[in-house]
Amino acid sequence: MTLRTRLLLLLIATAAVPTVGAGLLAYRGAEQALAEAVAEQHRRRALAEAEHAATYVRALAEELGSALLHEDPSTLGLAEAQEFLTRIYLRRDRIAQVALFDAQARMTASVFVDDPEAFSQQEPQFRRHDTVAPQEVEDFQRRAAELLSRAPPARTWALSAPYLTAVRQRPAVVVAALAPEGRGQGLAAELSLEELSQRLARDGRGDERAFLLDGAGRLLVDGDPERERRREDPAGRLPQVPGAQRAGLTEYEEDGRAWLAAYSPVLGTDWVAVVARPREAALSPLHALARSTFWVLALALGGVVVLAPLLARTLARPIARLSEGARELARGHLGHRIALERQDELGELARAFNDMGHALERAHQELSGFNARLQAQVEERTRELKQAQAQLLRSQRLTAVGDMAAGMAHEMNNPLAAILGNIQLLLMDVPPDDPSHRVLVTVEQQAQRIASIIRELRTLSERQRLGRAPVDLHRVLQRVLEARHGEVMEAGVRVDCRFQPGEARVLGDGQALGDVFNRLLGNAFNAMKDRPERCLVLATHLVDANAVRVEMRDTGRGIPREHLERIFNPFFTTKQQWTGKGLSLSVCHRVIEDHGGTLTIQSDEGVGTTVTLLLPAAPEASALA
Repeated sequence: MTLRTRLLLLLIATAAVPTVGAGLLAYRGAEQALAEAVAEQHRRRALAEAEHAATYVRALAEELGSALLHEDPSTLGLAEAQEFLTRIYLRRDRIAQVALFDAQARMTASVFVDDPEAFSQQEPQFRRHDTVAPQEVEDFQRRAAELLSRAPPARTWALSAPYLTAVRQRPAVVVAALAPEGRGQGLAAELSLEELSQRLARDGRGDERAFLLDGAGRLLVDGDPERERRREDPAGRLPQVPGAQRAGLTEYEEDGRAWLAAYSPVLGTDWVAVVARPREAALSPLHALARSTFWVLALALGGVVVLAPLLARTLARPIARLSEGARELARGHLGHRIALERQDELGELARAFNDMGHALERAHQELSGFNARLQAQVEERTRELKQAQAQLLRSQRLTAVGDMAAGMAHEMNNPLAAILGNIQLLLMDVPPDDPSHRVLVTVEQQAQRIASIIRELRTLSERQRLGRAPVDLHRVLQRVLEARHGEVMEAGVRVDCRFQPGEARVLGDGQALGDVFNRLLGNAFNAMKDRPERCLVLATHLVDANAVRVEMRDTGRGIPREHLERIFNPFFTTKQQWTGKGLSLSVCHRVIEDHGGTLTIQSDEGVGTTVTLLLPAAPEASALA
């Protein structure tokens, strides 16, 4: 054997061994990374289905709870209760029935569709709801009553066990919300689970199967209509899944095939979401990677005979890049892509890898978007709850201060009447040119001022027995503006009325509301004194045909941020010269509250102030009749 031959054999051996070793190492790294990525993708899909199911149920529970929080059913008549339930019923398409229950879990009112044609003539939206049979109505009422009677007092909502409707055999649950503590009422709705089944069927890919199990391991809904129709019981094949408290992976056999399953509990229920795929389909990327890798190694060994160093370098680099890409994907860098422009098996593997990365990134973005929307909804509900709590605390504070003021006013009124009477008698006896006459006049004026403050305090402390009648706010505002026309012209204020077309009718006392607008306009004119721009905008809006919103925006001095929490306190004022009594806003707040409305103020110091009044709209004439 010649030296040249020996050198060639040595070169071949030296090149072949590292090539084979590098290929095997790259394959092992890529195999582990892909296996982890496939398992993670499987878990993410199960988690997404679990979160969607939890949100699907929780959203209805929160909506029912919010309705009870903003409306006390015990104060509603039968017609008003039906209207209250109808509004809730029409907000969601998958509600089959909704009913109101008293403290003894007895139904007092309900809404459901038993004749779609008759209901759709009244409201077209009824067509979107399922028709229910009388037997299903009775079954729902029984389940709802049992659920409300067993619900712990500390819970704000409860969920029944899933069931099939009595006649149409549709999967459904009863969602019930309990009224705030002390009121005793409950609101329950039958929620169809067919939308969950449709989502599972719509999102399924290839041989993938997604389904929900209840706490006993029974099949709840299935993305495969045939399996759902057969009502198969998978609990025997998945003993560890029912009642699971955390997500996980498992395997089971069905029809002679091995399945890989990921499961995740549905928050707030005892359900579990399961996503399963045949093992060979789930691990097909690994099999494809194995075949491609070993094929490349075989070609590499054959090519080493001719171009060992070149082939070693050509094969080692792409495999290393694939391995690094798999590691980046396993670290969570879903945007990482492999730029490998080849037309061989390694190129196909890189494209498949990139496609998988795209799919994982898209799924992650969808899940992130869903979480962001859910967070926004939670923040919105939290903001509304905080506003309601702030309104309640402010009302309680004003009530406490008003009670104290009422006591003070009562104690001061009698002595003040005696003082005024004596002063007036003295004025009758003292000549006008007497030096003490001017002093007595000043004393009388200040005593009258105290009497005026006492009357304001009584107005603040006593709940007004207002006469309720339909009132057009446009006319009330016009009368107040006409009464202050001279003051507007003298102050040089430009008033811009942006009223909605037609009337803005509310149910209330026109005189009391006129007094509120008069006080608010006085505050606005005072705030715009000595301002370069003096503009007042009055706007009215109809809010969902249930309320009228009035906005008064001025370009005055504005209110410092630290004073906004105290502006409704009696005797608190932001006026530069304390010529008033500091009671106007407190009285306005009490009057608007007595009308069942709200009064809020937003202000930017140096820019202006916006006062917003929200008053319940007056019902139509036919409803009043």
